[in-house]
Amino acid sequence: MATKKERQKKTVLVTDSLFIFDEHIAQMEANNIVVTRLDKPKATEEELIAAIKGKHGYILGGIEAVGEKVIAAGDCLEAVVFTGADWLSYIPGHSLATQKGIAISNCPGANAQAVAEFTLTLMLAMQRNLFELGRTGEKSFITSKSLLASHVGIIGMGNIGSAVASMLRGLGVKNISYYSRRRKSDVEAKLGLQYLELYELLETAEVVTLHASKAAGEGYIGSKELAAMKAESLLIDTSFHGAVEPAALLSELKNGRLRAAADHLPHDDFKAIAEGTFYFSNQSTAYNTKDANQKASDMATQSMISLLNGLVDKHRVNAPVASR
Repeated sequence: MATKKERQKKTVLVTDSLFIFDEHIAQMEANNIVVTRLDKPKATEEELIAAIKGKHGYILGGIEAVGEKVIAAGDCLEAVVFTGADWLSYIPGHSLATQKGIAISNCPGANAQAVAEFTLTLMLAMQRNLFELGRTGEKSFITSKSLLASHVGIIGMGNIGSAVASMLRGLGVKNISYYSRRRKSDVEAKLGLQYLELYELLETAEVVTLHASKAAGEGYIGSKELAAMKAESLLIDTSFHGAVEPAALLSELKNGRLRAAADHLPHDDFKAIAEGTFYFSNQSTAYNTKDANQKASDMATQSMISLLNGLVDKHRVNAPVASR
């Protein structure tokens, strides 16, 4: 039987430089895997097509979209690992990958604490009018409503949603409700959460935070959902880009009925809205902490090693193609 050193080496493409540290490259090399980098945060389709040829694995560390043309160009591709949780947003060619027998894995929960921390930061900043009372604003005195006294509604109770709920409880927020496609009785019992149907939550919460996955669909918070929200309530969006229908949100912000904060760069029409009404990140950044990047790199490396060695990976998200 061939030893590990005698077996043919496999090559893995890693995009961007944020993930996969020297220690992880050493781990893969010890498993007969050679790492090459495309050190760009958002590689073009043409660049990916050229880079993927001859690669057995692909660790998606940037914000590029991996469509069918890229998957089709992977002449010996066996596995794709996404360094976050929302793999559907970044691998639109996943169906073709599954048809070709290419495994897809992600890193669920790796950045949950980081995103939850950023979400809580936005809630506090917006509820306490930080941007209006600081150097970015012109106000010197506003009596604001404490987050602790607010009814917070969480939409989506996965890893991030449950981390947000835990942090809110730790801070002392008493009134927390949630909506999820599946009730989480264990989380309800542990954190004392109240389950509400979507529209009941929207109608009663004073702060609504979004943590549903891409499976909820583009624009799942649209004009009807925004209209159901209480006047002067706050919407926090650290979810996938596109969770909220832009035109509907812009209308609500312009008429002053709602306030919002989002972890992504919106289109130019939003930039005229005052910071106290609408905050936005210059680029999605909620996930980006040193601890979260370390955890994601650990998980992605272990998944790639398992998949290229024909082992079962618990984070695989597409089913193996049945043999004929």
